[in-house]
Amino acid sequence: QQRPARRAHRPRCDCRRVAGMRGHQAAAMAPPMRAPLQGGSAVSSLTRSFEHAGCLRPVAGAMNSPDIPRESPMAEDPADAFDRCSALLRGVPQMDVLVRFERSWSIQDALDQHAALAEQREVLVEIGRNRLRVRHTQLSFAELEVEDSLEVARKVTPIEAADAQKVLSVASRVRSTMRDLRLAARLKMMEEEMVNTNVDIADKEIEKSRLEMASMKEVIDDKALIVAADDTVPAPAVPCDTNGQPLAQKYHYCTNCKVGGHGQRFCQYFLERPDWRVYPSQKWFADEKGNEYYCPLGKKLVDFADESHFSRIAMYLKGRACLEEKTKVYELAPELMPFTYIIDKGTWRTVPPPPDEEVGNLPWFVKEADRNWGTSVHVCAKPSDCIGLTKPDAVYVVQQHVKDPLLMDDGRKCHIKFYVLLVGHEDGERWHLYTYQDGYLSISPNKWTPEDLSKDTQVTIIRSERITDWKPWPDAYPKCKAGVAKIIRKAVGDGKLEGRPGKRQFEIFSADFMVDTHGDVWFFEFNMSPVLKDPQDAPKVNDADMIRGALAIVAPYQGGSQGLWDFAGEYVRDPSSAPPSAVGGEAAGEAGVAGGISLGAC
Repeated sequence: QQRPARRAHRPRCDCRRVAGMRGHQAAAMAPPMRAPLQGGSAVSSLTRSFEHAGCLRPVAGAMNSPDIPRESPMAEDPADAFDRCSALLRGVPQMDVLVRFERSWSIQDALDQHAALAEQREVLVEIGRNRLRVRHTQLSFAELEVEDSLEVARKVTPIEAADAQKVLSVASRVRSTMRDLRLAARLKMMEEEMVNTNVDIADKEIEKSRLEMASMKEVIDDKALIVAADDTVPAPAVPCDTNGQPLAQKYHYCTNCKVGGHGQRFCQYFLERPDWRVYPSQKWFADEKGNEYYCPLGKKLVDFADESHFSRIAMYLKGRACLEEKTKVYELAPELMPFTYIIDKGTWRTVPPPPDEEVGNLPWFVKEADRNWGTSVHVCAKPSDCIGLTKPDAVYVVQQHVKDPLLMDDGRKCHIKFYVLLVGHEDGERWHLYTYQDGYLSISPNKWTPEDLSKDTQVTIIRSERITDWKPWPDAYPKCKAGVAKIIRKAVGDGKLEGRPGKRQFEIFSADFMVDTHGDVWFFEFNMSPVLKDPQDAPKVNDADMIRGALAIVAPYQGGSQGLWDFAGEYVRDPSSAPPSAVGGEAAGEAGVAGGISLGAC
């Protein structure tokens, strides 16, 4: 598995974003030199000061426009200077908080983030200071303009006062300058509020980062944690206090080791609980390809990590290949699946399908055995076309479409995404199965006909809508539940799913089913890493309740609820069953079997 480097894994803390803000700020706004605001000469004097300091560079095009000559009389007008301040502000960087606090999973990431947030605050303060300086200058120009207009009004002679047009002109100028003064004052006040608000936000982000680093320091000082040991080595003794009593952990700890899958997601949900904390990760090793692997700091054993060796709760089932691999899953319950054939390296491993003229007009599906999520699925009209769609070095499963599929009211094809939680207990023997009473329909965008061999019509992949309002669901749910229970009972009883003594293990996965017009359900495959969505990704339709309920079963806590998870049974391995290594998939494949793989529905 390709693993990104640590720095690439956290673009949010890239200080270059803040450095870019600082560079733009420095180019746009150096501190302007103060000029005496007395008389008309002050305008050009202050403008020259701004130009000398580099403040007018962002609006150089406007200043060099032939419509506004640099030395024109209008440039000496306070009203023109007022407008130039507005133009100048448009070239000053905005008060944007680009870097927000996000949870860190290692000490170095936390330090990098805190440095970026602190630097961001410095840049924001600098930007805010310069924006307020321009607003203050703009207000000063407005005050000068009012003074000039009032001075003109005071100097009106009795003869000029008899001229109504002259009086209206002077009064209009006074009203206009007073309006500009009120506007400048209001804009300055709004600017102050905006600057203070954004600086406060930056301070809060820094405080979150500080608290995170303090929490990390607290957890790494917890002496109750022990170093993770290999399964073949006895676990180290739990440290004891001065009275000889075993030390108790201050909190429950989770670590994101960047394995992928749903590990980080499960950490996020565990951390919603008040007694869970992040235990920082460190680099574990790098392989010959340069891929980096991570573990909890000090290689400690924590309550949950996506590297099962370092976790008291493993998020992957031992022996999961019997549920995931397409050439093995049919061994568990072939009677639940459509008839299946296998192509291995360009030849039929099982008996070949019937001749083309004996199979009807339903399409055929060819799927690479180790691929999921609808990838590498080919559709053809006849079984004689199947081998031509395969690669010579791969294994494929082949299946004809289910007869009489139950379609949506508008004639589109659909299949059920049925969610399963399987928990293996610490004794290494007991397994608990749960099924979720809600789910999804995956619906084709096109009306289904057997003659249409397009992938969009025949291969349904994307979760389209919740299943609770689907009329056949109340009848289909118990049949899907019973089918999954039968498969898991067989996998556990035969010893294909293996326990982890001393550890709890679990996995949330989905099963694909299709319903036909006779009310029968057909099983196709398990997806061991199904799509799961969080509220921030999909606010209206997400899997948060399902995940929280599953984790409440796996790691119970006060106030937790299993939600819509339905207990489906407890299973124990048959002591007389052969060890997993003795149960070969190839022997069953020799005879030609009925097997269902995710083809017709997925």
